This record gives sequence, structure tokens and C-alpha cells, in this order.
Amino acid sequence: MTSKNAGKKIDSQTLFQQQEAQPAIAPGIIADNLRSPENIASLFRLADASGAKQIIFIQDKKQTFHLNKNIRRFSRNTCKRVDVKYCSIEEFKVLSDELPPLIALELTDTSTSLLTTKLTKNCYFVVGSERFGISDELLQLGQSAVRIPMFGHNGSMNVSHALAICLFEWHRQHSSTLTQKKTNIK
Repeated sequence: MTSKNAGKKIDSQTLFQQQEAQPAIAPGIIADNLRSPENIASLFRLADASGAKQIIFIQDKKQTFHLNKNIRRFSRNTCKRVDVKYCSIEEFKVLSDELPPLIALELTDTSTSLLTTKLTKNCYFVVGSERFGISDELLQLGQSAVRIPMFGHNGSMNVSHALAICLFEWHRQHSSTLTQKKTNIK
């Protein structure tokens, strides 16, 4: 007979103490013209949860999402704890020369499977708008592109979900603090 023990829930204070003990290191995030408040808030939550160093929002109009009441609420105020920069594509082109490699999360003619790609330790993940993906202009600034293998009929997924998968895979490849226990899950 197999032992059944999924453990007991831990409270938020215990979780906070465990998270504080781990170093906050992760790639930066570049978001190209995101519009959905839920996706923007999710990026803030992902950045905070993964230890991302920064989010750079590239957008047509000058907006500061972290001041938006809905974004603050949806992000559970993580927008106050993440380093954020807002810029136009022209401003970003100048800035991009100083950044580590940009890895686009996009389907391109040269994108490689996330599951077989060795992700660089110092990088930025680039995600595109919900409707159009990453702009061609921004895509040309990237060093590489990765795609997430999908096994159903749908050819895409929500931008924040895709970023979550990539950030976790980056941590799986680079974080010594992540431990894998062998379990017998049936």
C-alpha cells in the first residue's frame, strides 16, 4: 500500500520567511505593448515571484501601469516591489545595447523548443502583445527565440502563462536552490 501524505498547508508568514531566505535572481522581462490589465498584473506577480530583476514595458502611449488602481489590485501590490521602466520602441533600441541577450518567447522560423534550449544565465525574456505578439522591430533586437511545445490543437497560450513556463524553466536550469525530490506520483 502506498503512503498518502501531501503534507499540511503552510501559512503566508512561513512562506514569506522561506522566500526571503532564497536569493532573488531571474531574467528581466520585456513586455511589448501589453494591453490587458490582468496580463500586466500577472507580469508583476510573476516578476516578484521569480525574483526578476526588472520589467521593461515598451508601449506606444506613455502609461505607468503601477499607478493604475486595477493593476495594483490584480497584482496584489507586487507592482510596488518590482523595478519598472517604461519606454517607446525608439528609446528601447538605444537601451538594448546595454542589456544582456534578449530571448523572444515567439513562434519564428528559427525558434527552438524551450525544453531543449540551454537558456543563458543573464538574459531578458521578451513577450508580445496579446493580439499581435512581439513586433517585428523588437524581434530584430533579440538574440534568439524559444517556443513552448504544445500538444493540443491550439497554437498559442496566454502571454503570462507562457512567461511563467519560461521563468520556471530558467530557474530549473540555473537555480541551485531548487531541489527535486523523487516521488512516486500515480
